[in-house]
Amino acid sequence: MHRNKKKIYTIILTSHNKRLRNICSEETENKIYKRFNELLEENKNVKFPVQYNNGKDVIVESQYELIIIKCKEFGDSDVNKIRDEYGQYTNYETVEDGWIVIDRANYNMEETFWVYGYHPKLQRKTFEWIFDNFIKKDSKNKYMFKSIQIYKNKLLIDCNGSLEMVICKNKNDCIRLYNQIEKWCIDSKIKYIAFMGDTAHSKYKINWIDRIQELTHWNRRKITRHCTRP
Repeated sequence: MHRNKKKIYTIILTSHNKRLRNICSEETENKIYKRFNELLEENKNVKFPVQYNNGKDVIVESQYELIIIKCKEFGDSDVNKIRDEYGQYTNYETVEDGWIVIDRANYNMEETFWVYGYHPKLQRKTFEWIFDNFIKKDSKNKYMFKSIQIYKNKLLIDCNGSLEMVICKNKNDCIRLYNQIEKWCIDSKIKYIAFMGDTAHSKYKINWIDRIQELTHWNRRKITRHCTRP
């Protein structure tokens, strides 16, 4: 009976030097690099990468990496020199016994959003879903004119008095979402839409707070927060 060979190369996903999960394992360096390069190529399809994460009582900038680690063999050093994205060599040392770092690369995760009316954790939506369902849908119908505005960390999409709301992690993410929707509208030549900017300092601010309250039944303190947790 032949014993299975030990899989000694593993790709892991990390954030801020903390392992999130194992992606895959292979028996040879060629196989692990083949999968590593496939993952990096697929990663180019991310439409709206995560830039912020919810930390403990704070919002922190995201930092994801794909890392190849290898089961340490006799003669392997604990520290390995690896080129970073600038071509400079950096010392990488694993904190896990028996493993060494072989290679690493920055990695993007697709952001997901809380769309009001859907479960904030179980039914989160991607940028592409929001664009297809709230912007592109009925975009050739001039009677379905839409306006988009920002209030704090909330993107408000109004169509003939019907309001949709996307809640972002913070205002920076909301501005980024607003700008990318505008860019896609220009690229798609969508006409019947108006981008109204930030309502926080406009004379219509109270009107929008009233409309959010009518939609959600939240108290005004929650509505006026810059960061809204589910």
